[in-house]
Amino acid sequence: MDVMVNNKQITLFKGATLKHALLKTDEQLYKKVLNNQAVIKDQEGNLTDINGAVAEGWSYYVEKQEK
Repeated sequence: MDVMVNNKQITLFKGATLKHALLKTDEQLYKKVLNNQAVIKDQEGNLTDINGAVAEGWSYYVEKQEK
């Protein structure tokens, strides 16, 4: 399945999570989310969990954590 992470298209296996998407895109994004330095939002602006499933054709964005 194809998804976008920070405007980069990646192909993942069916049942993949956002963790898989971040690791395939850029391991540093994954580490920032784990260290609460960044959050993941979907194309509608909703905060999403790193263990949440990705949806075919959806876009996700890693943004700096607001303090």
